[in-house]
Amino acid sequence: MHAMKRHDVSAGPLTLTVTDARASIQVGSRRLTSPRGRLWTLTAVKGDHRELTVHSEDQMPTVTRDAEGVTLGYDRLTSTDGIVLDVSFSVEIRTADGAFEFTASLESHDGSIVREVALPVVELDAATASDDEVVYRAHGLGRRIENPRTTLYRAHTEYMVDDGAGVWEAVAYPGDMTMPWHGVELDEGFLYMGRHDPDFSSALLSTGVPPRGEEGELWLTTVAPLGRSIGTLPPVILAVDDDWAASAARYRSWADTWYTGPHPSTKPMQGWQRIIMKHQFGQILYRYEDLLEVFEAGREVGLDGILLFGWWKEGFDRGYPEYEPDDALGGAEGLRRAIAEIRSRGGFISLYANGNLIDRTSDFAAQHGAEVTKKDAAGLDYVVGYAFARESQTLRHFAPGSFLIACHGAPRWRNRMAEVASAQAALGADDIFFDQTAYHLAAWPCYDASHDHGTRVGVESLQRARTLAGLREAADAKTLGSEGMADGMISLLNYHHGWGFAFTDGPEAFPALFRTVYPEPVVSNRLVHDQRTGWRDHLNYALTYNLIFDVALHRSRRDVRDMPEYAAHVAQLIAIRERHRDLFFRGAFSLVDFGPITHVRYALDGDVLDVYWNCTDERWNVSADVAAHSVVAVLAGSSR
Repeated sequence: MHAMKRHDVSAGPLTLTVTDARASIQVGSRRLTSPRGRLWTLTAVKGDHRELTVHSEDQMPTVTRDAEGVTLGYDRLTSTDGIVLDVSFSVEIRTADGAFEFTASLESHDGSIVREVALPVVELDAATASDDEVVYRAHGLGRRIENPRTTLYRAHTEYMVDDGAGVWEAVAYPGDMTMPWHGVELDEGFLYMGRHDPDFSSALLSTGVPPRGEEGELWLTTVAPLGRSIGTLPPVILAVDDDWAASAARYRSWADTWYTGPHPSTKPMQGWQRIIMKHQFGQILYRYEDLLEVFEAGREVGLDGILLFGWWKEGFDRGYPEYEPDDALGGAEGLRRAIAEIRSRGGFISLYANGNLIDRTSDFAAQHGAEVTKKDAAGLDYVVGYAFARESQTLRHFAPGSFLIACHGAPRWRNRMAEVASAQAALGADDIFFDQTAYHLAAWPCYDASHDHGTRVGVESLQRARTLAGLREAADAKTLGSEGMADGMISLLNYHHGWGFAFTDGPEAFPALFRTVYPEPVVSNRLVHDQRTGWRDHLNYALTYNLIFDVALHRSRRDVRDMPEYAAHVAQLIAIRERHRDLFFRGAFSLVDFGPITHVRYALDGDVLDVYWNCTDERWNVSADVAAHSVVAVLAGSSR
């Protein structure tokens, strides 16, 4: 009979046990994980097999112990199809600061390519479920998923994926996830899983459930895209903390090893009007001579200025990366005059460019596309489309603008973006905005090894940082902004144009997750385009979580003069924030209560500001007097 070999490693309240091929995790004396004992999953490409799956419980490791933990070594791997891979694979499990740190390295000896590694895989047993179980995920500004063992079946594809092996909801970092961590509330505390990678490389943070008919468990993992025959995985941390806020503090503690805050030139803002001058289908909405009146109307509300889209000849979302002032809008001199006059009045006017997209019909695409585009594993260009239209049904369905995605690891692309920034400066702009650069598709691997990232397919964010630094230098920019939020980009930017999950209110939105970790960045709300049902509460939400206002009425086709009731409410909220400017923009954030009456707190140098948002239909008068669908800020006085 085979004698089982058992190895135990402890970190804080957690104990990880490796018994032959299987692993288990317990907290205190309670086992957390399911009996099958999976610790990792790997997928590989070999010959005609484009997806070979390898599970840890089917492999027998050699286990080596030392004072810091254990190493699991595998000299070959066998897929679920029975195909043997001549791949050396090593998993290191170390303990530090009351947590486990998982890393791995691999090398292929038979030409096979490791597509990805999921490590660790934590499969929480059905017995660990509780009525209060909630998954927290740094999806956008934060996502709070109640009843995850049933809710996550929404991710079932019904056809395209082998959901018979499990149903996974995966979110990519950097990009749709602002921070690479997630976790779940347990009876014993909060189970934290976070990627602590100073290179901000690509990851999928995934939560899953078993196939339908086998319900009960809850799974969490972190997936590293590789697409390589040799490589090392960044560390993933697994720990149990008191609650989600303690795990947020854990992540911030690690972030403080590299995070320096927003760019040093950053100043508080209240928001802007986002204006499209000319659309991709040719409609002219504003001319350069209109911009001063638009700016002044916004300033009466309290907004700082204009985020200016579609100011070039081809119109918004066309022609990239060519940006030439349009004679039909008033010509280059007309644009210069408008910029100069707004700046002379102390205003903000930020010129748009897109940092990622290349119009497939452009001369640049024809001449340089093959050199600069981001490539998938087959060597093909990534392509995206944006279906802007006016009233045409066929235009929106059959003829969207089509774009290639540039890789910032291509020197020619970084240089082209610097040229665009310099041209904006020549028009008199010292506030510039490069859309998508700070987040969009940053996690998508680029397999063009001729780019500066070489064979490291998931580290384009490092190259994007080079682009952003070059833009600021080329334009001598006072402010530089971009769209979305990925925390590795914060120090390069003055402001973030919100995009993604929880930049406006909605089911599962939980921006306290982001603001608890990062109260400092200037971030806007998004998508409150008109006075639809609940519009006041969407704006109240923005103030509560200190999101500045992206006023893009009728999807950037109108300005505040066309919606006076909306403008008046924004003005009231800006006045509240202006009265407590330092506390909002420099204070530490904390969530006190979350629900129909949300209570958050900003604290600075002993002073405390309590913000109450009442999103119910009734007046609330307990800790403060808050009318229905309103927000108030109460200075609680000094705690010194």
